[in-house]
Amino acid sequence: MKGEAVMRTLLGMALALTVAITGCTNKELYQFGQEQQESQCISEAVSESQINDCKSANKPSYEEYKKEREAVVSS
Repeated sequence: MKGEAVMRTLLGMALALTVAITGCTNKELYQFGQEQQESQCISEAVSESQINDCKSANKPSYEEYKKEREAVVSS
């Protein structure tokens, strides 16, 4: 657990540095986050069925996410 927290912290720092250096767009950051979630899900899976669930999970597009976010922010 402690190693996992350290890894997440390092990943967050790497992401922040990447954003600062490359000027990633919000869409690119969203897609990166989606990829990281899928990767973590797969690494924690204990069966082929769970891996398939990770890969086929409903992942809203950036456009859908942005629309939902704007509705929440504006309300």
